[in-house]
Formats: sequence, C-alpha cells, structure tokens
Amino acid sequence: MPSKTLNLAIQNTALIFVKNIDHDDRIEQTQISRLIEASSFSNLAGISMAIIWTGLLWNSLPRLVLSVWLGMMTALFLYRAVVHYYHLYEADNRLKINSDIVRRWYLIAVLLTGAGWGITPVLMFPYNEINQIVLAFLLVGVSASGVTYASVAWVYYAYVGLVLVPLMMRLFYIGGDVYYALSAMTGFFLGVMIMAAYRMHQLTNTELKLSYRNEELINDLTIAGKNLEELNSNLKAEIKHGKQIELELQQAKNKAEKMSQAKGEFLANMSHEIRTPMNGVMGTLQLLEDSELNQSQHEYVKIANKSAEALLSILNDILDLSKIEAGKLSFEIIPFNLPELIQELVTLQSLKAEQQGVFLDYHIDNHVPQILRGDPTRLRQILVNLVSNALKFTEQGTVIINVRGLTKSETCMDLRIEVKDTGIGIPHAVQSKLFKAFTQADGSTTRKYGGTGLGLAIVSQLVDLMHGELGVDSKEGEGSCFWFVIPFEISHLTVKKTEKMIKDSPLEALKGKLLLVEDNPVNQMVASKMLEKIGLIPTLASNGKEALKKLATQSFDLVLMDCQMPEMDGFEATRQLRSKNVQSLKQTAMPIIAMTANVMEGDKQRCLDAGMDDYLGKPVKMDELESLVRRWL
Repeated sequence: MPSKTLNLAIQNTALIFVKNIDHDDRIEQTQISRLIEASSFSNLAGISMAIIWTGLLWNSLPRLVLSVWLGMMTALFLYRAVVHYYHLYEADNRLKINSDIVRRWYLIAVLLTGAGWGITPVLMFPYNEINQIVLAFLLVGVSASGVTYASVAWVYYAYVGLVLVPLMMRLFYIGGDVYYALSAMTGFFLGVMIMAAYRMHQLTNTELKLSYRNEELINDLTIAGKNLEELNSNLKAEIKHGKQIELELQQAKNKAEKMSQAKGEFLANMSHEIRTPMNGVMGTLQLLEDSELNQSQHEYVKIANKSAEALLSILNDILDLSKIEAGKLSFEIIPFNLPELIQELVTLQSLKAEQQGVFLDYHIDNHVPQILRGDPTRLRQILVNLVSNALKFTEQGTVIINVRGLTKSETCMDLRIEVKDTGIGIPHAVQSKLFKAFTQADGSTTRKYGGTGLGLAIVSQLVDLMHGELGVDSKEGEGSCFWFVIPFEISHLTVKKTEKMIKDSPLEALKGKLLLVEDNPVNQMVASKMLEKIGLIPTLASNGKEALKKLATQSFDLVLMDCQMPEMDGFEATRQLRSKNVQSLKQTAMPIIAMTANVMEGDKQRCLDAGMDDYLGKPVKMDELESLVRRWL
C-alpha cells in the first residue's frame, strides 16, 4: 500500500511538472506573439526617428556612415513590417512559412534595432550640443516606444540596454556636471523602464497562467461532463442489463421452484407407490414370523424381513435427504432421557454386534445431565447411522459410544458424542469426501461393503441444521472416530415414566369396534390380520364413500383411514365426517387415525388439518400399530 501511494504521488508530481512545462512554453510563445502584434507602432516610430536623425546629421557626419546605418534600420523595419502584414508569426500564415523561425528572427531584428540605436552615441555622436540633446531625446523616445517589448522581459531588457547604456557611457565619458547629470538621469530612466517592464511582464504572465488554468479547468469540466454522460449512459445500460439478469434469474428461480415442486411431487408419488407394496411385504413377513415355522423357514423369513427393512431404510434416507435439500425438515424441542436413548440404541444394535463378534458399549460422563431438551428422533437417527457404519466396517474388536459435555451454563450444554471403532479405518485422502451424498471411501463396483453413501451425508446435514459440528479422525488400518458436537438445552424436569417402563407394564386386553378404510386388498388383509392378533376384528371399507355409509348406520370406536383411495380419498371423507352440517352421521368426534403411505414433509400436518387425530406411516409395524390403537382405545 505505501509503495502504491508513493507511486501515485510521483505520478501526480510528474504530471504537474509536465503541465507546468507546457504552461511555461505556451506562455512564452504567447508573449512573443503579443510582442510582435503590439510592436508595429514602435517599429514605425523607430524608422521615422531614424529618418529624422539621418536628415538632421546629413551635412554634419559622413554620408556613407549615415546611409549604411539608415539602410540597416530600413531593412529591419521592412522585415518586421512584412511579418506583421502577412502574419508570418502565426502557425497558419498565408505563406506557409515556419512560424518558429519567423518569431526567432523577429526577436533578433528587435535586438539589432536596439543595437542600431546604440551605435549612434558611439559612431554618430554630434559635436553640436543641441544635436546631442536631440539625440538623447530620440534615444529616450525609442526606449519608451519599445515598452511594447515588455511582454518578453529579456528582449526588452536587452533592447533598452543596447539603446541607452552606450548613451549613458558616452555622456559620462565626456564629463562635466551637465553630462554627468545627463548620464545619471539616463541610468535612472533605464532602471525605471526595466522595473516597469518587469511589472508588466509579471502581470501578463499571471494573467496568462490564470487564463490557461481556467481554460484547462473548462476543458477538464467539459471532458468530465462527457465522461459523466458516458458513465450515465453506461449506468443506464448496466441497469437495463441488471434488470434483464434479474428477469432471467426470476425466470430461472420460477423454473427451479417448478422443478423442485415436480421433484417433490415425484418423490411423494414414488414414496407412496413403493410403501404401499412394502406395507404388504413387511406386514406379511411379520405375520409369517409369528406363525408356526420350522428353523429353516424362520431363518428365511428373518432374512426377507431384514432385506425389506434395509430397503425401507434406503427409501427413508432418500426422503430425508430430499427434505433436507428442500429445507422442509422439522425439528422438535422436547425433553428426553439421554442415557435411556443411548441404552436403547445399544440394545437394538447389540444383536448385530454379537453376530459379528464385535463388542458394543457406551460411556457417559457423570456430569452430563440425564434430561436434555432437543430432538431425540434426529439425535437417534444420527447415532444409528454412525453406529451402523462403525459395525459395518469393523469385523472384530470394539465399537464404543462416548458422551461428554464440553461447555455448560445453567440452561445449555455443548454435547460431544464420539463413535469409535477398531475397524479398517479411512484413508486421509478421502476423508473430506465422506459427508457428500452417494460417496464412499471405496467407490468401485466390486467394493466389499455395501451401502448407498447417503448415511453420512444425512448425518452431516442433520448436525449442521442442529447448529453443530461434525468431524472424523481416522488412520487406515487403525480404526475411526466419528464425532459431533451439538448444543442442547438442559431440562430441570424428570421423566416420570419412560417408554420402556410402559412396554414392561402389564397390558389390558383391547376392546372396541374398529373401521379399517383401505383400498388395497393386500394391505386390507395384512392390517386385518395384525388387528386380529391384538384382539380386534375390524370392519372393512374400500374407499371414503363406503366408509361414510357404514359410519352413518353403525357406531365405531376408532377409524383407521387410508388417504389415497378411488372415488373419495381419506381427506375428504374425514372432512365430511367432521363437518357440523352432516346431521345423518352419528359420530363426528370419533378418533380417526391416518394409516397411509404418504410420509413426505407436511403429510402428517395435512392429515391433522383434515380432522384426523393421529398418523401412522406405512409400512406398518405390528408393535407400532398396537401402541397407537391402545392409546386411542
């Protein structure tokens, strides 16, 4: 920065210096032009006095000297007159003669004229005192008339010096009081004329400098005005271009929104279409698993069930990623029991760990509060992905979950959770790409370990949305440590009864009349069989219209309502059931539970807005169905 400032200062100084040189040169040329323009009178007066002087001394001095002198003065007069008449000192003169040369010789002519008058006291000084006085007056007059040369100071100084200094010296040389006085008066007059010429020269110089500066200022203002007009024009063009870009961006935004909407609709439809048969597959497998099977059949059902759950997990991952990208993923802030959440996770994953011969355990620091406020579902989702990954890449050894608090205040704590394994580790070169969607450390088609590469991408997005930080420390062949830090609120409440305690408590037998509204025959069969296993025999309806007819004539304790059905969907059927204008229906306040394959963001709220009381997504699991029905019955 200092060097730039110094360079700028040097450039500005150089520019000012160049401008001053240009000004001085221009002023000098102007002063010479003014000298030539204004000296026509002094030129004429000079030749006139030369003729008078020659006539006065024609009989007193040698005529040859007088003739030569007068001839020289006449020649100088004629050159100067021609320069005046034809304006040869101007650059665009009629005779196309170089004006610089003409000006130079004009100044020489002025000096030669002064030298010609200076010769007179030396070579042509009269013996008659009257003539001497006349000569003195003539020389003083010549000097006075030459004041027009003052525009170029050095020319006038030389001219008046050439004219009067010889006279002053001649008078002093003669001697005597009178001549000494005349010599002194001549010297005084010489000084006065030089001072007057100096003042005139300074004034004209100042006037010219101001004039040229004003001229430059006007030129600069004119140029600035043109530049401003050009900038204004460019600005208008830029504004027009900006508006065009804004319009194009708006069009692109509208197009992107339409594409995003189309993508969301496509995902919603695909999710529904996939979950509907998946519900039949998984429900049938659950029913089959509870039936009498031999060991091989039981193993086959177990494998099929795991495959279906893996497929459902992939589908859920894709939907979660789509929700995150669309910014439609919601988070809860509710109290939850952290040790219980970790323990349940370890319990669920322990069977897989035991089958692989991997020791799975957890450790929670004592100073970490038991009850926190946040989203336990999303925290569980993060941990399930990380623990599943650790087990997948650890053939033997341990997988440990470490939980500790970093910073703590009265209301908040930064929780650091680590999932450490002794697995294959991750090369340093690919660690930065792990959290990108569809990316794995080994991307080849023959990779040993399966997976879509979505798990860590979802974890990264969830941690970011929860205002946390995610990282990995790993060495190839030495295992990995995935860690994340998320802030949670500290709750001073206590959980009176956990879900596990509820499950462990003795269950009462279910009673009630239930209406199952479902258009898919397979899903009808699966749901009916599941309900029969928990002690309920449902009444079936294939669409909303049929459900309304049955509700108009029969009383039910609970309705399980599919959403997408022919003739009348579940939303419309629920709205009509809840409508106060429907007087023929007997039960408008009956619990209605949505049992649907619509699991996109906003589907649950749409069900609740239509008047439904709860929501159960497909594929339906028997324990979830039993828990939900038991809650409402």
